[in-house]
Amino acid sequence: RAQVETTFATLKRRMRLTCIRYVGLMKASGQVLLASIAFNMRRWATIAA
Repeated sequence: RAQVETTFATLKRRMRLTCIRYVGLMKASGQVLLASIAFNMRRWATIAA
């Protein structure tokens, strides 16, 4: 549970995903998807370095 909460906290604070900017399900899910990809890339860079 703690891992999930830290993930959402990072997405909300660092990537400013507190509110969805776009109207429509496809655009909103795209915004969340891009934030998730950025989060995973950042995590991968931390692990690899």
